[in-house]
Amino acid sequence: MPIVKQGTPMPKTPDTATQREKTSSEKLVSAVFSGLEHEGGAAISARSLSAAAGLPVSSIYYHFGSVEQLLETSQREAHTAAERWCDAQLDAIGAGAPALGPVLAGLIDDWCETQRALAFVRREAELAALRDPVQTSISAAWEALWGRFWEALCGRLGIGDMAQSTAWFFDGASALHLLRWRRPVDRAALSELCDHWAGWFEGRVGGAAPWFERARADAAALLPPPPPGDAVADAIADAAADTISQRGVAGLTHRAVAAAAGVTLGVVSYKFRTSADLLQGAFEAIYRRMAPEVGETRPLPPLTRAEARAKLEGLGPERAHQLAAEELFMAAARTPALQPLAARLRYLRGRSSGRFLQGLVGPERTIAPIDAAIISALASGRSRAQICSGRTTRTPGADYAALLARLDRASAK
Repeated sequence: MPIVKQGTPMPKTPDTATQREKTSSEKLVSAVFSGLEHEGGAAISARSLSAAAGLPVSSIYYHFGSVEQLLETSQREAHTAAERWCDAQLDAIGAGAPALGPVLAGLIDDWCETQRALAFVRREAELAALRDPVQTSISAAWEALWGRFWEALCGRLGIGDMAQSTAWFFDGASALHLLRWRRPVDRAALSELCDHWAGWFEGRVGGAAPWFERARADAAALLPPPPPGDAVADAIADAAADTISQRGVAGLTHRAVAAAAGVTLGVVSYKFRTSADLLQGAFEAIYRRMAPEVGETRPLPPLTRAEARAKLEGLGPERAHQLAAEELFMAAARTPALQPLAARLRYLRGRSSGRFLQGLVGPERTIAPIDAAIISALASGRSRAQICSGRTTRTPGADYAALLARLDRASAK
């Protein structure tokens, strides 16, 4: 998206136009918000936006000069609205209380539910940066906004050393909370996730998480993966992953995958009956590429702390793999028919990063599945900051130093 020229008029954020009829500019920005929430950037066009706004296509060019300028302005408007939301939360929280978990869960839920359109606009900024590194500055502005918010809030709660880690955890956990499945269970599991994250600050790992564990068991039964050792199914899944990387989820069809895999349409349909099955296969292929050890059938040896830390700090998938994974996440978040996939993406996390966490805390401390999900959310937030926002670490090992110091508290007692 080209940068808007200096002096370009900025329409007021759509949610402020409540006592009057929206202007044409505001209607178009609202149409962008709705389009990104429900369909995604790949489906947006001048025709679709003008139809949603109830305006002629020429209105886009009259007010913004191009669709690209409209999208750029919409990103800025969303960022401004999110900044107002953050300020309102800080004002409402006030001095706060010495308990991060409950307020963190409330903030994630409120952001993903009451500010859902803004949450999708933010994710589209990450996707744009993955598709074209020139767009990194837009995603970086979002990361900076959340960094300031969590620095302010964690400072008030006396956990300023955990602000950066909490910002990354928020990014990972909020991406997962966009995946809707069973609302009461999702909300309860989110509360447990956030309480356990806060428990890490006191060195606590393990412990019961009945709602999360119930959801995890139910999710595992929804879409069983293809039988292991099926070379044809694996090749089709790899072709599906490649198709998503090249065309996005919108381009994933049984016919397109058959052509990419060099097999007949009937073979693809036999191995993966539905679109959800095909998406699940694609995700497994993407995950194997991002974490090759997941495909190991033999037991893996335990990691030393140094090995685990090196692996965790080295997590950073290739841009194409990250793009394909994010495309899948957003499709599952937008499409009710993909709820079984959304459930698996949300609750079956941490297959590789959980092993890294176990190496960090040592064999004498037992981690739980929810701990593996937490480290996965944290690592994914950090990866997005690096790949989508251009973040770099000046000092090796610095990213997890504060967290490791907190986790070590239990060992020191």
